Amino acid sequence: MLKKSVISLISYDAGYLPNSISSYYDYVDEIILGLDIDRISWSNNSFTFNEEKLFSELSEIDVDNKISIIEDNFHQSAIAIENDNYERNFLKAECNNDWVFSFDADEYLVNAKDFFYNYCPLVEKYADKIDICMTWATPYKIIDDTILVIANKDDSPFYGENQGVVTHKNSTFTYARWTDKSATGHNRVISPLIAIHWSLCRSKEDLHEKIHNIGHSDLVENDPFYNIWDKVTLDNYKELENFKTSGLGQAQWPKLYALPLEQLESYYQQYGVL
Repeated sequence: MLKKSVISLISYDAGYLPNSISSYYDYVDEIILGLDIDRISWSNNSFTFNEEKLFSELSEIDVDNKISIIEDNFHQSAIAIENDNYERNFLKAECNNDWVFSFDADEYLVNAKDFFYNYCPLVEKYADKIDICMTWATPYKIIDDTILVIANKDDSPFYGENQGVVTHKNSTFTYARWTDKSATGHNRVISPLIAIHWSLCRSKEDLHEKIHNIGHSDLVENDPFYNIWDKVTLDNYKELENFKTSGLGQAQWPKLYALPLEQLESYYQQYGVL
């Protein structure tokens, strides 16, 4: 079997990283983490996190010495996406293996064992020809011990967005995780992998940073999305239907669905994507 390398970027969402890594640590051979030496994000905004806490948690996870952290200048361009591309390509070049998996810090893999053990062996012979996609499962907001998730009208998970996450070392990242193989829409293969994408559940400020970082510089603090998100409660969330604004993709979100936070992972496992 082909050995597997993971790259991931450390920045404003660093607090999610240990949980993310724990979801795939057992199934990969090395994990290369990138950290800007000046603590400046790819959108040229300063960020901070509890470094002692993060490094301690990573040390506890890394029982097999798979994790490496590379610090460098990853904010050389005034254009955010160029910095993102540069960092991913930089980290890819540092990988010792040809099969490269790119998971962001705020993504938790729901069905990693099945993906790595059952799906990857079926497609590894095409590793240098295709990019493999995963599907985002998108929680919207945590309120006490309840979580609101983006769902279809029948309460099933809304799986309207996918991301390229697996490529070959001979590929070049050209737009975030899309490479020269898949950026035009060709050579993309959807897999059964589901990742809980925590981006929307963070604070208003962190959410703005996340979306700005992936190239939507037109977003501003008074954007309708943030104003709505701030006001959503367990009393009014059912009023949101076919909603979404501002650079978050074209597919509208049908509605919100509430469930106990402790049931989130089983909710997504119940439905799958294929």
